[in-house]
Amino acid sequence: MDQKQLQAKLDETQALYREWLSAKEQADEAYATIVHAMAVMAKLEAAYFDDAFMQLHDADAKGLLDTRTPGEYSVLSEDAVYNALIDKEQLLWAHLKLCIKHLQR
Repeated sequence: MDQKQLQAKLDETQALYREWLSAKEQADEAYATIVHAMAVMAKLEAAYFDDAFMQLHDADAKGLLDTRTPGEYSVLSEDAVYNALIDKEQLLWAHLKLCIKHLQR
């Protein structure tokens, strides 16, 4: 390669490194978000499997609770929390598969 080609290759590689630095910062933020989401989900899962959750269902069936939640499903609506638990599992599996794919190359 001549000097011009070498400089172009260096500039291209430097741009990739710069892009990686930006992407890594975003990935670090995403990791922190996932850690937080899993902590929230652990609390939601504990609440879902707690005996008090059935008491909430019973009270709702008697019309004793206001379960209106504009813009989102009520946790007492059919399968709302169950679907969230499945979403959590799918998210974790997708991340695990991505990690394995890139670690096994």
